[in-house]
Amino acid sequence: MDARVWLTGKGGEPRSVALSAERTVVGRSPEADVHLEDEAVSWNHLEIERRGDVLLATDLDSRNGTALNGEPLDRPRRLRHGDTLIVGGHRLEVSVGPQTPVGATVASAEPFVALNEEERATAAALVAPYRSEGAFAGRPATRAEIAEALHVSERTAQRRLDTLAAKLDISGDAGRERPRLIAARVIELGLDRRR
Repeated sequence: MDARVWLTGKGGEPRSVALSAERTVVGRSPEADVHLEDEAVSWNHLEIERRGDVLLATDLDSRNGTALNGEPLDRPRRLRHGDTLIVGGHRLEVSVGPQTPVGATVASAEPFVALNEEERATAAALVAPYRSEGAFAGRPATRAEIAEALHVSERTAQRRLDTLAAKLDISGDAGRERPRLIAARVIELGLDRRR
């Protein structure tokens, strides 16, 4: 199994880090296997353990926590292809499978969701608390926070969230969990990032 993470942070280009060792530690320590120079990252922040063909992520009691697909990583969790970990101001996307040669054309492993600029801005405002530098947020932005960030009314913000939910196949039955579900899907697919 060829497992790796694609690391993005601080406006830099993504870089690939192989997960070939039995244990990979992510942190600010110079001895960490994946060194992140970021004050929001603990000395030894996160461990990714390899057990045969299974990858397990464990937060090492870090100061600001770790998010897995938009939810707090509060216990060891199995990682799958496409999972996203947020560590401080860094995004680590898990890739499991054969490596594709540079420049090769491949079919997307993720469903394609086309968003216009308005929808992408709404997605970015929704997940902003997860992405803010140096902070770990356990919740998506509220409708009022989205409205303020986009300079629109709360009613317009709600309409845009409803449109985003429909595009992501998240039903209205989710109730109070709906914004969190939308945010998790936005982060998973990287929809708040400019393409």
